[in-house]
Amino acid sequence: MTAVTPGRVTVPAQRPAPLSAPERRGRTEIADRAVAKIACCAAREVPEVRDVRMGGSPWARPSAARVRGEQASLRLNVSMAYPTPLHAAVARLREHVIRRVEHQTGLEVRRLDIVVSELGGDLAWGG
Repeated sequence: MTAVTPGRVTVPAQRPAPLSAPERRGRTEIADRAVAKIACCAAREVPEVRDVRMGGSPWARPSAARVRGEQASLRLNVSMAYPTPLHAAVARLREHVIRRVEHQTGLEVRRLDIVVSELGGDLAWGG
């Protein structure tokens, strides 16, 4: 015959109190620069975009982001391939960047200003 030794049993009254919900234990902040970097990377995924400028020259405003609470406002300074129908390409760019930034950060993109500062290269050639 085998003897069974009772182990330690925890009953509901002895269980430790559960931790509070994750959103009540702290907060997550995403820096403006990190959101701007995500937006620039997303813009480079669009085939018609030749370059995205994080920094600016003296005559051009750089790409940037501004985060306030759960919302972000973005500005992108891009170079597009030539020839590109800009209206349609910028609409695709705007939709893609907003979708990627919202997915990756959880922030709502309230505004995305796009400055096409240059046309360069051949869309078919890629250079």
